[in-house]
Amino acid sequence: MPGSNHDVDASFMDVLPISVREAATDLIRYASLKDMLTYRLEGPSEFLASRFRLSQEQWIAVLNAVILTKVSYFKIEIHFPNRYIDKLIEVACYARGLPSNNPIDLYQSVLSEHPIFADWVKTAIQIKQANLRIQHNLAS
Repeated sequence: MPGSNHDVDASFMDVLPISVREAATDLIRYASLKDMLTYRLEGPSEFLASRFRLSQEQWIAVLNAVILTKVSYFKIEIHFPNRYIDKLIEVACYARGLPSNNPIDLYQSVLSEHPIFADWVKTAIQIKQANLRIQHNLAS
Protein backbone atom coordinates (compact mmCIF):
# COMPACT_ATOMS: atom_id res chain seq x y z
CA MET A 1 0.00 0.00 0.00
CA PRO A 2 1.11 3.63 -0.16
CA GLY A 3 4.32 4.28 1.67
CA SER A 4 5.63 0.77 1.22
CA ASN A 5 8.97 0.09 -0.40
CA HIS A 6 7.74 -1.54 -3.61
CA ASP A 7 7.17 0.05 -6.99
CA VAL A 8 3.78 1.60 -7.64
CA ASP A 9 3.12 1.94 -11.34
CA ALA A 10 2.34 5.57 -12.16
CA SER A 11 2.69 4.99 -15.90
CA PHE A 12 -1.07 4.75 -16.37
CA MET A 13 -1.43 8.22 -14.85
CA ASP A 14 1.50 9.58 -16.85
CA VAL A 15 -0.20 8.91 -20.19
CA LEU A 16 -3.36 10.81 -19.25
CA PRO A 17 -3.83 14.23 -20.85
CA ILE A 18 -2.80 17.04 -18.52
CA SER A 19 -6.36 18.36 -18.58
CA VAL A 20 -7.65 15.32 -16.61
CA ARG A 21 -4.71 14.63 -14.29
CA GLU A 22 -6.09 16.68 -11.42
CA ALA A 23 -9.19 14.46 -11.33
CA ALA A 24 -7.01 11.36 -11.48
CA THR A 25 -4.75 12.61 -8.69
CA ASP A 26 -7.77 13.44 -6.53
CA LEU A 27 -9.16 9.93 -7.02
CA ILE A 28 -5.82 8.25 -6.25
CA ARG A 29 -5.48 10.25 -3.05
CA TYR A 30 -9.02 10.01 -1.70
CA ALA A 31 -10.93 7.13 -3.31
CA SER A 32 -10.73 3.47 -2.45
CA LEU A 33 -10.47 0.84 -5.15
CA LYS A 34 -14.10 -0.04 -4.40
CA ASP A 35 -15.15 3.59 -4.93
CA MET A 36 -13.24 3.71 -8.21
CA LEU A 37 -14.96 0.57 -9.46
CA THR A 38 -18.34 1.96 -8.48
CA TYR A 39 -17.62 5.18 -10.38
CA ARG A 40 -16.43 3.17 -13.37
CA LEU A 41 -19.64 1.12 -13.39
CA GLU A 42 -22.14 3.85 -12.46
CA GLY A 43 -20.38 7.09 -13.31
CA PRO A 44 -18.72 9.59 -10.98
CA SER A 45 -20.48 10.88 -7.89
CA GLU A 46 -22.32 14.19 -8.16
CA PHE A 47 -19.54 15.79 -6.15
CA LEU A 48 -16.82 14.57 -8.53
CA ALA A 49 -18.87 15.37 -11.64
CA SER A 50 -19.38 18.95 -10.46
CA ARG A 51 -15.79 19.36 -9.28
CA PHE A 52 -14.26 18.01 -12.50
CA ARG A 53 -16.21 18.72 -15.67
CA LEU A 54 -15.09 15.77 -17.77
CA SER A 55 -16.83 14.02 -20.64
CA GLN A 56 -17.93 10.42 -20.21
CA GLU A 57 -14.95 9.28 -22.32
CA GLN A 58 -12.56 11.29 -20.14
CA TRP A 59 -14.04 9.81 -16.96
CA ILE A 60 -13.62 6.28 -18.34
CA ALA A 61 -9.97 6.95 -19.24
CA VAL A 62 -9.28 8.52 -15.84
CA LEU A 63 -11.01 5.75 -13.92
CA ASN A 64 -9.26 3.00 -15.87
CA ALA A 65 -5.91 4.67 -15.17
CA VAL A 66 -6.53 5.14 -11.46
CA ILE A 67 -7.91 1.62 -11.05
CA LEU A 68 -4.78 0.12 -12.62
CA THR A 69 -2.56 2.39 -10.55
CA LYS A 70 -4.42 1.48 -7.35
CA VAL A 71 -4.16 -2.25 -8.14
CA SER A 72 -0.39 -1.81 -8.36
CA TYR A 73 -0.42 -0.57 -4.73
CA PHE A 74 -1.05 -4.13 -3.55
CA LYS A 75 2.16 -5.94 -2.72
CA ILE A 76 1.62 -9.58 -3.54
CA GLU A 77 3.66 -11.95 -1.34
CA ILE A 78 3.55 -15.63 -0.38
CA HIS A 79 0.31 -16.46 1.43
CA PHE A 80 -1.53 -13.48 -0.10
CA PRO A 81 -4.81 -15.35 -0.76
CA ASN A 82 -5.18 -16.61 -4.32
CA ARG A 83 -8.83 -15.54 -4.40
CA TYR A 84 -7.67 -11.95 -3.81
CA ILE A 85 -5.02 -12.27 -6.50
CA ASP A 86 -7.74 -13.53 -8.88
CA LYS A 87 -9.97 -10.57 -7.97
CA LEU A 88 -7.18 -8.04 -8.53
CA ILE A 89 -6.42 -9.63 -11.91
CA GLU A 90 -10.13 -9.50 -12.78
CA VAL A 91 -10.27 -5.80 -11.82
CA ALA A 92 -7.15 -5.03 -13.85
CA CYS A 93 -8.49 -6.92 -16.88
CA TYR A 94 -11.73 -4.95 -16.62
CA ALA A 95 -9.85 -1.64 -16.53
CA ARG A 96 -7.74 -2.74 -19.52
CA GLY A 97 -10.87 -3.70 -21.47
CA LEU A 98 -9.85 -7.33 -21.74
CA PRO A 99 -12.73 -9.76 -22.30
CA SER A 100 -11.19 -12.53 -20.21
CA ASN A 101 -9.67 -12.54 -16.75
CA ASN A 102 -6.58 -14.29 -18.01
CA PRO A 103 -3.44 -13.01 -16.27
CA ILE A 104 -1.27 -13.97 -19.26
CA ASP A 105 -3.42 -11.79 -21.56
CA LEU A 106 -3.15 -8.97 -19.02
CA TYR A 107 0.62 -9.39 -18.82
CA GLN A 108 0.98 -9.29 -22.59
CA SER A 109 -1.28 -6.23 -22.89
CA VAL A 110 0.89 -4.15 -20.54
CA LEU A 111 4.38 -5.49 -21.16
CA SER A 112 5.64 -2.90 -23.65
CA GLU A 113 4.01 0.28 -22.29
CA HIS A 114 3.76 -0.50 -18.57
CA PRO A 115 6.71 -2.75 -17.60
CA ILE A 116 6.39 -2.09 -13.86
CA PHE A 117 2.79 -3.27 -13.95
CA ALA A 118 3.83 -6.23 -16.12
CA ASP A 119 6.27 -7.18 -13.35
CA TRP A 120 3.42 -6.87 -10.83
CA VAL A 121 1.27 -9.25 -12.92
CA LYS A 122 4.19 -11.68 -13.31
CA THR A 123 4.76 -11.63 -9.55
CA ALA A 124 1.05 -12.22 -8.93
CA ILE A 125 1.11 -15.26 -11.22
CA GLN A 126 4.25 -16.63 -9.56
CA ILE A 127 2.90 -16.11 -6.04
CA LYS A 128 -0.37 -17.77 -6.95
CA GLN A 129 1.54 -20.81 -8.26
CA ALA A 130 3.74 -20.89 -5.14
CA ASN A 131 0.65 -20.73 -2.92
CA LEU A 132 -0.83 -23.68 -4.82
CA ARG A 133 2.39 -25.68 -4.32
CA ILE A 134 2.35 -24.87 -0.60
CA GLN A 135 -1.30 -25.96 -0.31
CA HIS A 136 -0.54 -29.17 -2.22
CA ASN A 137 2.44 -29.96 0.03
CA LEU A 138 0.38 -29.31 3.17
CA ALA A 139 -2.36 -31.63 1.90
CA SER A 140 0.13 -34.42 1.16
